[in-house]
Amino acid sequence: MNTVGGVSAAEEIWRAQSVWSQAANRYKVAIARARLAVLSAGIAAGVLGTASAQLMAPSPQAGRAFAFLALLAAGSAPLVGRGAAPDRVRDWIRLRSVSEELKSQAYVYLAGLGRYRRLAERDAELRSQTDMVLAEAADLEPTIHGIRPAVRPLPAVTDSASYVTGRLRHQLERYYRPKAHEMASRARLVERWGQTLAAVAVVLGGLAGALQLGQAAAWIPVVAAVSAAVLSHGASARYVAQQIEFSTAAGELERLLHWWQRCDHPTEEDADLLVERTEHVVSVQNEGWMAKWIAD
Repeated sequence: MNTVGGVSAAEEIWRAQSVWSQAANRYKVAIARARLAVLSAGIAAGVLGTASAQLMAPSPQAGRAFAFLALLAAGSAPLVGRGAAPDRVRDWIRLRSVSEELKSQAYVYLAGLGRYRRLAERDAELRSQTDMVLAEAADLEPTIHGIRPAVRPLPAVTDSASYVTGRLRHQLERYYRPKAHEMASRARLVERWGQTLAAVAVVLGGLAGALQLGQAAAWIPVVAAVSAAVLSHGASARYVAQQIEFSTAAGELERLLHWWQRCDHPTEEDADLLVERTEHVVSVQNEGWMAKWIAD
């Protein structure tokens, strides 16, 4: 394995992948926090505004205080929402795309399969592929400034058998399947909150109608707005769509694994096809997921 300055081509790409992955994770966390802050601010504005109206008569001072807090909450929503603006989402998706492409190249290189079968040229080929990926994301260089690569060993992949274990099975059993379950749980949680809030609105409507409680009636539109905000948050997070995408990718990888296990004496062509199909499944899932995020 050729080295430059004591660092192998594989180590170079693995370090670069760590940096881009960390940058993508930072953006993802920031976007999630911004969306949660927008949801919280919207709910707080509605609740505090209604509480203010009901407190004005018995306690004007408390009513004015709640009104002021409601205005603060409403005014802060656009500000905190800037953290999840479309350009931030696009940058996050591109950072993740670079990270995943570098990871893909690293695994195929370490397995010595596909384009990297030519041992004498594979280091140069890996560096060329890395340069191409990074050149397309040159405008994102400021986002990775100051990030140091994590200290971690190269994946224990040296051939087709270890590729199946370290890449295919890992993606299937430790990423796509768990992610599908996670997204399903989150989608169910949002649905339950929506149903609960709808039930609360019905109860308030009953109280307002049967007992002529004007204060209860005032809370009905607030609960409806909160319910809409929760459902909108779930839609923006794309929990259901992500569950489908992760489940589909997991199914594709599982079928590919079964195909490989049925090969009694796999040839070099079989091994290359295994790598090509595995990376294609991962790439297609990532590209489809990213395209939908950008469209949304």
